Parts: sequence; structure tokens; C-alpha cells
Amino acid sequence: MRIELSGSLVQPDPLIVRYDASGAFDTEAYLELGYNHFDVVCIGGGGGMGGGIDTANTGTLIRSYGGAGGGGGFHRVRGLLSALPASCAVVVGAGGVLGTEHASNPALTTDGGDGGASTFNGTTCRASGGKGGKRVKSNSTTVTTQAKGGDGGLGNRTIAGGGASGGIAGTPTATGPGTPGSAGSDGTFFQDIGKGGGGGAGGVGKYGAGGTTLNAATAGGRGSYNPGDTSVYGPGDSPKTDPSSGSLSVIPGGASGAKASPVNGLPTLYGRSKSARLAGDPGVVIIRLTAE
Repeated sequence: MRIELSGSLVQPDPLIVRYDASGAFDTEAYLELGYNHFDVVCIGGGGGMGGGIDTANTGTLIRSYGGAGGGGGFHRVRGLLSALPASCAVVVGAGGVLGTEHASNPALTTDGGDGGASTFNGTTCRASGGKGGKRVKSNSTTVTTQAKGGDGGLGNRTIAGGGASGGIAGTPTATGPGTPGSAGSDGTFFQDIGKGGGGGAGGVGKYGAGGTTLNAATAGGRGSYNPGDTSVYGPGDSPKTDPSSGSLSVIPGGASGAKASPVNGLPTLYGRSKSARLAGDPGVVIIRLTAE
């Protein structure tokens, strides 16, 4: 008996499809190309830094920073392409916006914005964004600012936060160094679900004579960290020196989101919060298609 097969036996090479902005995934088109399996990663957006007080070398001379946002969460899902609908909605979480600063009045500062959730086909794969960092609530050399870091995001969730805890602000003293605060916690990574790191808490400095640190900021946490599997984790940031007043280590350390290395093989980090007056990094959705 002889068996003859018609058509081509050539399988398409693996294909990486990356979404940096929201859109739609055309399942039917890829099935027609011969792909039958998908491997998708969603990473949520990083939270924005809270608003602080910048007296710009006048009045009380205080320069204080809001807390850094939390890093985005991570979620990975694998399955049959044929199990998906003909078209899948893709949502890429935006980075959280910066909180509003003020020259003297803490009541006019605002919290940083939350990072947005990234999703693939609704609930098939999803990861929440990091919470925004908290605003400064005092303009004082002796009272805590309460500028807590934002909590990190979490895989298989869309409500912001749920990941590692943000850092807690210490209490300044008139000449420093004050009572130390706590750093943002590290996010964990287990069975394809990762937590974003917690943002660092803001510090307090003072203009004049090269700057004085009245209370140091704290570090941001690592994102999606597992010592036995470092494929997706990202390192957190240390506190930075304020470029205006010259006060050392008063800018909080940003928290990390995660990498999509198991899917795309690259070291690029997504969903970070920043240890600077910048919005949080956006998230991402990355899909690896194979014919198996």
C-alpha cells in the first residue's frame, strides 16, 4: 500500500508578535499560515511618581519627593490557537502619570497615576499595572511626608496593585538624617504569575550649601523575582540625588516590572516605575506562535 500526501509539509518558523499599543490579534489569519500554538505574556504598566514640594530655593527651602510607583505585574499563558476566537482584543497598559507638585502647599499635590492593565483576549492572559506613588502630605523638616511607594501589579488580575508592597517614608529631622523608612518589597514569580516590585518612598532635602538630606528616600523593589528562575525578573532602583538642591538620595528608587524573555528571548524590561520625575513605563503584550 502506498500513501500519497498532497500539499506542503513545510511548517512555518516560530513568529513573535509584539503589541506596544492596543489592537486586535487576528487568530484566523495565523491559523491559515499554519500556526497552531500560542504562548503569550502580558506585563502591566508601571505606576507614576507622586507629587512633591519644590520650594525652588525660597521660603522653607524644602525639596521633598512623592513615592515612586509600583512595577507592572506579569502573566504567561500557553494554549492551542484554535481554542481562541477569530479575533482577540489586545490591551496594552499605559504607564501611570506623574502626580502634581507644588511650591509650598501639600494640599495641592496629587498621587501618581496607576499603571494600566495589559490583557490578551480579556481574561485569557492579563496583568495589572502598578499603583501610583503617594503624594507628599507635609512641608516640614520634622514631620513625615507619608510619601509611600506604590504597590506593584499582579499577573491574572486587572485592578491596579496586588503585588509587592511599596516602601514607607521615614521622618526627617531639621539637620538630618532623620528616621529611616523602608524600601519597596520585591515582587515574586511563581508558576507563570509575577508580582511587580513596590516603589520606593520619597525623601526630604533642603536647598543651600550644596544641599542637605533631612531624610533619605528608599529603594524600589525587584519585579517578578524568583532566585531559582531569574528569566523574567527586573532589578529595582536605588535612591538618587536631587539635581536641583543637591540633596543626596532623596529621589525614591523606582520599582521593576518584568521581562518577556521566555517568549521573545530578549532582556528588555517593561512596566517599570522611574526613579525620576517621569511617567511610568508602559506595559506590553507579546505572543509567540509555533507550528507543532
